[in-house]
Amino acid sequence: MSSNTAEIKVDVLQVHKDVLPQLSELSLDPNKPLLISDADEVILDFLGSFEKYLLNNNLRFDLSTYALFGNILNIHDDQPISKEEVTKHLDNFFDVHTKDMEFVPGAIDNLRKIETELNFQIIILTNIPVKHRKDRITCFKNKDLHYPVITNINSKGPTIREIISNYDNKVFFVDDMIFNLKSANEYVPKVKLIHYVSDKRLAKLIKTPEAISSKAESWDEIYNILKNELA
Repeated sequence: MSSNTAEIKVDVLQVHKDVLPQLSELSLDPNKPLLISDADEVILDFLGSFEKYLLNNNLRFDLSTYALFGNILNIHDDQPISKEEVTKHLDNFFDVHTKDMEFVPGAIDNLRKIETELNFQIIILTNIPVKHRKDRITCFKNKDLHYPVITNINSKGPTIREIISNYDNKVFFVDDMIFNLKSANEYVPKVKLIHYVSDKRLAKLIKTPEAISSKAESWDEIYNILKNELA
């Protein structure tokens, strides 16, 4: 008993203090399966939107590796900008465009089908600054998608474990970042993992580890994976 109690305390502490109040707003239906999905580069076309922003600022994105830092170049001399400048541009981008980012093809229709046809409840778990949470909620509501949005900090495994701590139905987690999927597998191994990178240029730069149960190349495939898992 003492060992289990200690583990729970550690996990709770690993959920950032700014994330915990958001989790208290959640209410899960024990009779419905749960889909937890990342937003950027999964539901939302982050790279396409960010590339437009960069071009407007005389910058471009180098797609030779799967990274932000070191891959944003000045279009005049092809030299990478500093980490500080990358962070500044990311902040500016989210300040301006969080409300109006484009959705990945097929995401909206399949999310609705997953909710209505497969009877899923859906949570958006996104690693953007907490200050942008309202704008991200607005972005989804503008498409008539009314899902809880959790703006997470750090890896997602501890947060997912906290979300489903009193929930026993099937849980699926979709993300483009391998470290978030590995984190989920470490903290909540019962969760079914789906690796999905919406931009094909990025997708070819990263290999899905064998430990991750499913890889999807479209939202149609995600829908079919979920449907088959429930069969």
